[in-house]
Amino acid sequence: MEVKQIEVKLIVEDPDQPRKHHSEESLRGLADSIKQHGMLNPITVTPLTNGGRFRIVTGERRWRAAAMANLTTLPCIVKEIQDEERVTEQLIENLQREDLQPLEKAKAIQHVKTSLNQTNRELSRRLGLSERTVGYLLDLMALPEDIGEAVVSSPNRPSDGQLTEKHARFLKQLNEEPELQSQVVERIRDQKMNSEDTGNLVKALKKRPDKTKEIMDAPTDHLVKFFQDADPVTRLLDGIEVSGGEARLSAYAERIIDFLPSLSDLKPASFTLPELRQIEDALTSLKLAVDGLLRGVKDQLGE
Repeated sequence: MEVKQIEVKLIVEDPDQPRKHHSEESLRGLADSIKQHGMLNPITVTPLTNGGRFRIVTGERRWRAAAMANLTTLPCIVKEIQDEERVTEQLIENLQREDLQPLEKAKAIQHVKTSLNQTNRELSRRLGLSERTVGYLLDLMALPEDIGEAVVSSPNRPSDGQLTEKHARFLKQLNEEPELQSQVVERIRDQKMNSEDTGNLVKALKKRPDKTKEIMDAPTDHLVKFFQDADPVTRLLDGIEVSGGEARLSAYAERIIDFLPSLSDLKPASFTLPELRQIEDALTSLKLAVDGLLRGVKDQLGE
């Protein structure tokens, strides 16, 4: 594909660009690199109908840094592009950047979803994301604006008191109780609670609303006592996420759930040694089958 040198002053930003915030420090670092090594990768632009100008499709951050580096021209790939393809390319480029805030991702995904009138599944295929990830990001839109804006991307790192996308999945369950939701946010920050502990806290609050003050005052490692009286099957059902419409399990999930009581009734202390050996072998075979099925499910979910 041909690369052309285009004057920086003839290039304009895209007002619909998903990325709205740029770190000044990061831009200056990129500008210094451009001064030293030049622009190594061209940006992509599309021609406008007036004045011989061009609108950025991808590469706005490089364009801004090049302007800071006082470049007069930029290497550009020029191509005619439909709006549908343009917003998709921009979103994919920005989703690959870890420093793009989750709420910015969510707003961009919602914009593309509305513009293209697509379902979460269609959008996930277009963007190369799992349908579950698309759903989780869009859920951020349901949070109060101040909480949504505070959510950061923290893959494979301790949250250290920050709100992550995993925290947000539990916080959205308290949307109808904004005061309590704010208290939970403060506790996450003050006690540097991880997402698992936050899930236990929210689960306890939802299960025992009569004990709200006691739950909020309880140490984190004591939260499970507020819902541990339930039987194993009920606890599993409470932990299953059901998205969209009424909370209904699929027939396949129900088949698995129906199997669980037969396991919870087994009491190892009541078995003879030969029975224990046979049960051990049977459970090992069951575990291998479950592990294989679980891996297949996670692969399909993109996890």
